[in-house]
Amino acid sequence: MNTRRLTMKCGLMMTLTAALSFACSDSPTAASSPDESDAAAWKPWLLTSAAEVRPSAPPVNGSAQARAELDEILRLQSARSAKSDSLVRHWNVLPTTRWHERTLALLDFYWPLLPDIRLATPVRSTRILSLVNTAMYDALIATWDAKVAYHRQSPSRADGRVTALADEDAVSSYPSMHAAAAAAAATVLSYLFASDDTLELHRLEREVGDARIAAGVAYRSDVEAGYAIGRAVAARAIARARSDGGASTTWTGTIPTDAWAWRPTPPRRVQSPFDPVAGEWRTWIIPSGHALRPTSPPLPGSARFTTDLNELLLIGRTRTTAQADTARYWATEAPSARWELFMADEIATRRLTPMVAARALALASTAMSDAMIACWDAKYAYWLERPISADSTLRTAVSTPPFPSYPSGHSTQSAAAAEVFAYLFPDRAAYYRAKADEASVSRVLAGIHYRFDIEAGEELGRRVGTAAVERAKSDGSR
Repeated sequence: MNTRRLTMKCGLMMTLTAALSFACSDSPTAASSPDESDAAAWKPWLLTSAAEVRPSAPPVNGSAQARAELDEILRLQSARSAKSDSLVRHWNVLPTTRWHERTLALLDFYWPLLPDIRLATPVRSTRILSLVNTAMYDALIATWDAKVAYHRQSPSRADGRVTALADEDAVSSYPSMHAAAAAAAATVLSYLFASDDTLELHRLEREVGDARIAAGVAYRSDVEAGYAIGRAVAARAIARARSDGGASTTWTGTIPTDAWAWRPTPPRRVQSPFDPVAGEWRTWIIPSGHALRPTSPPLPGSARFTTDLNELLLIGRTRTTAQADTARYWATEAPSARWELFMADEIATRRLTPMVAARALALASTAMSDAMIACWDAKYAYWLERPISADSTLRTAVSTPPFPSYPSGHSTQSAAAAEVFAYLFPDRAAYYRAKADEASVSRVLAGIHYRFDIEAGEELGRRVGTAAVERAKSDGSR
């Protein structure tokens, strides 16, 4: 895969999202960020505790190893070049930033390949993001545990000959937060995208560590300890992924033959719907995919079904350019990608600290993953036909996706995300709830969902989002 294309594409998406998010709304106020000084005590997602993967103590100051590591930094800094300084600057961001971008870029690459290659289906995209973001978060709280335990001075603070060319880790240089996040993300992504360029992912992992050493803010042993933590957490994330139900794409079931049941839709008439068993996948927050299952939808012949179908037929005949633009804006990529970009923009605009940013990413992505699992449970519990199947004269603004109609995935996921965003960024709660409403209504404007689909999805998503917020309130952050 072309790395330059991935980086540029993701950068463009983030720039566009920032413009769309803030040009039409009030700028955010300072974040009410949790105090991360006690981050080692925050509740993990994959580990039993932050101390579970604590490394042994770093080399003793003045030891032969410590002197050798210091000499390495001095040699690197004496040979500084424009190229090495550029790499230092590139990685002088939050430990999670580049890996979050990379994950989104991979999903952006695979989204247009649907339905033939099903790595980035809506529910699989949320699963991928939740696994990567929780792995990075747990790796970072584990580094905090070791930092508090060992309190190692950074190279630039320990020796006046070393110049700090990048931001230093708080509390202690040991272990390196950047190395831990890099190893966690690169290892998890290599598992999830095994047929992709995994060597490039691990090259970037090494580049992160080398950049931090050259910047004078980490010793080699800081980086190696960070790598070890990241890989240990990644192993737990991969073990979860292998047993969460999402590892297999095989489905041996049958499509119901009821007159109202889902059937392949134009233009491609994909015969095998996306992820029929995703509702059985392991959840992060809610008890199970079926725990919050909505009631059954109206069926053809009922007054509500007729009313909502007629609404779509009218929209199809009178759809404005603005309505079509809204429909297409929310349909051009996985719905989770939009919300992940909103999150990246909030993190950058508010200048969130590393642990606060990692917590926000993990919380939002797990809520969206659970929302989609719950939505997929209902979709395949009821197997309701799409509007285009109910009336073939319907004019849609986008192609109908190949899976049942009820409830709407965009509505469910966006409502869940909005509740998490409202908790994390209360000054923007109304804005993000309005964005969720827009995402939801876009599916009606597109002609691919009944209004009762989006209403059920909104209610389901809010319930998942509320559960996520309750989890966040008891995760130990202040």
